[in-house]
Amino acid sequence: MNPSLSDTNHHVPENSPDERWDESGNAPREAPSAAVVLPARRTVNDSSLRKAPQEIGLRIESNLSRGDSPETGRRIEVQEIGSSVVRLDQSEPPPTKVERLFTFHERQVREKPGKNQAGEGRDWGAVRRHPVLWIVGMGVAVIVLVVSTLLLLPLINSTNAPTKDPVEWALRAEEEEKVEGMEALNRLLSQQPEALQIFRAYGQASMIEDVVPLIKDGKQLEKTLRRHWQPLHLPSSWAPDPESIWNIQELAGRPYGVLEGFLPDNERYSAYFTWQGGRLLMDWKATVAFGTATFGQLAEGKGDGSEIRGEISAADYYSALWPEGEYRSYRLTSPDRESSIWCYVRIGDAAEAGIAPLFNHGEILGESQSSRKITLRLVRGSPESLPNQWLIGEMLHIDWATP
Repeated sequence: MNPSLSDTNHHVPENSPDERWDESGNAPREAPSAAVVLPARRTVNDSSLRKAPQEIGLRIESNLSRGDSPETGRRIEVQEIGSSVVRLDQSEPPPTKVERLFTFHERQVREKPGKNQAGEGRDWGAVRRHPVLWIVGMGVAVIVLVVSTLLLLPLINSTNAPTKDPVEWALRAEEEEKVEGMEALNRLLSQQPEALQIFRAYGQASMIEDVVPLIKDGKQLEKTLRRHWQPLHLPSSWAPDPESIWNIQELAGRPYGVLEGFLPDNERYSAYFTWQGGRLLMDWKATVAFGTATFGQLAEGKGDGSEIRGEISAADYYSALWPEGEYRSYRLTSPDRESSIWCYVRIGDAAEAGIAPLFNHGEILGESQSSRKITLRLVRGSPESLPNQWLIGEMLHIDWATP
């Protein structure tokens, strides 16, 4: 739509150029009050603006083309600068090139290296081969060296062998005894039925010849058996109770078994058994608590005290002949516990060192017992001492079993 055309339906006259409209196109404002008088706003159609003189200045445009100055073609030729002119001499011409002549020499033929040589050329890193005879000779030399070393080895070991230490040999023997003791201990665990049969045969035996094969060291004890053995006279129908107690104990690294039960008259018995010669045998001395003298004889100061079995306990009975500062006092009770005697051991003797730990707390593990089974060698003391006072000459072994 052309805005310049007049609208016949519009009755509002067109705006005159003198009317004042704001920059945003709004309607003209009312005339300011008389207090403020502003000059009239000039419009684009103002004649004064159109008649203003044109300003003269430098116009910079993007499409300007630079023209050459008319004096550009003129050049000033300098004839001379100052009174002294430095002129360079003409350079000397370079020497003429000499044609290079090439002389060809025949390359020397390289000798072929030997088969056992390896150089730093194409043979670098190649394995160096040795003659077969050299290899065979080295092998023979190694074999001779090994054989001679083996032949001289016993001689070398004999010179470097340590001397025999008695303590070491004793410890080794003790270890071997412990091993043998463990084997015997394992065997004894299952020997209760055989122990019952042996004790039944011993109780029913009526002759020495029947007893000797059943007991330990029977041949050596035959004379002692004829003097001290007494038959039990058990009936042939009697047999030990299969539920009898079977205990395994150990003495000086040697295990032994103890069979405990009751005889037909309800008397209690304790039979000792040990392993000897590949079979189970009864220890007769320990079973009957054998002694070279009875306690009745010892109480009277008589009898042979070379091997006495009993139960020992600590005592505090001293006298002027047996002072406490020099002796230790003990009481030795008979196996049947019906009689007893006084025994003394000198402080510092080997017997005192073996007996004292049995009753002293802290010297051996466990609680000390009031009495212990023991086997002693007794000797007479001072003639002025009482008949039932004996001196302990040697502790043979603890308990009644024979080591």
